[in-house]
Amino acid sequence: MNILADATLPDVATLFKTPFKLTWYDQDDHVPALIADQTILLCRSTLKVTADLLKNTAIQCVATASSGTDHIDTDYLRSHGIALIDAKGSNAQAVTDYVIASAAYLQQQGYLHGMRAGVVGAGEVGSRVAHRLKTVGFDVVVFDPLKAQHDSQFISCAFEALTQCHLVCVHANLHETSPYPSKNLFDLQALQQLRPDVCLINASRGGIVNENALLALRQPIVYCTDVYCNEPNIEPRIVDYATLCTPHIAGHSIEAKQYAVIQVSEQLHRHYGLVMPVHSKQRRDSTDFDRMLNANWQHTVLGYYNPCVETQLLKSAQDKRQAFLLQRQAHQFRHDFSI
Repeated sequence: MNILADATLPDVATLFKTPFKLTWYDQDDHVPALIADQTILLCRSTLKVTADLLKNTAIQCVATASSGTDHIDTDYLRSHGIALIDAKGSNAQAVTDYVIASAAYLQQQGYLHGMRAGVVGAGEVGSRVAHRLKTVGFDVVVFDPLKAQHDSQFISCAFEALTQCHLVCVHANLHETSPYPSKNLFDLQALQQLRPDVCLINASRGGIVNENALLALRQPIVYCTDVYCNEPNIEPRIVDYATLCTPHIAGHSIEAKQYAVIQVSEQLHRHYGLVMPVHSKQRRDSTDFDRMLNANWQHTVLGYYNPCVETQLLKSAQDKRQAFLLQRQAHQFRHDFSI
């Protein structure tokens, strides 16, 4: 079985041995020239997997080493019998660490004026973020009416509860499904309802917060984002507007990248009835978050990861697209805060 794999993914050669045969691609725009005779496409969220990319190919399965699948035309896959495998939840710890580091920065710099937090989305990431925020003293409400509709054990707060929060963290999946579409959830009307001193952290998908609406606000809010509309062609005005802006790396810890590929490999081996090869996990030089908690936890957290560093690099870059791509590729050093 032929696999066309993103060359930046770790441990792929170890995790996909015979009968898999690997071909690598270094850049997303090289994929169309390489995909025709491949059986499996192993990609990251940067690749747009469209009908045009897949038609007239031998692809049987698309595997993405990412939690989200909004970069993939899932309708086309279903209609053509192409299997879809993802790594949902693999980066939840890393994104949670990123959010708590951003909150630490906002507190340290005096942007946060209260301890009431709202979390949008109660999936694997949102649930962990809510727990972590409670751990450091926030009063937390969670908004996820879609989950409440399908899970009788979960009760969502009303959207109005978010309007009283000093901190709002966005962790919903991007979709347009009624009755609770998340695309443009934070449009101009919704943004105007938030507190004028709110800090809004978006570590989910760019399309959930309407960027044009942000720029149209009469009174700017404190906006911190790791995601953008039209990546990598990010809007320079959003970079200028944001207090924190990083190049879609919230989930890119060393452990998260490795676990994503392991998770995908396990699913692919099961899918084809194969035995998973023996592999050794990379040493986790991680820090127990609970041990960080002290009177000056913000300083401790920011000593492990400070989003301000990459923010300044992106803000100072003349070519935002190139800087986004290069910084994202260079983000190789961060470990999870806790195991």
